[in-house]
Amino acid sequence: MAKKAKSRTIAVRILSMAQTGFFMTFRRPRTHRPLSMLKYDPVVKKKVLFLEQKRGGK
Repeated sequence: MAKKAKSRTIAVRILSMAQTGFFMTFRRPRTHRPLSMLKYDPVVKKKVLFLEQKRGGK
């Protein structure tokens, strides 16, 4: 049986740098660089930097 092809997109979690524990999930192409964006954090009630979280491997 042939191996399954890898998906072209992956789901990533971006975490608030205000250290509130708030996160969002996005899909991005596998070949792009890690996500970073300014988004609204409802815990601190303002826009903060969100960075892609490192994936915990086994």
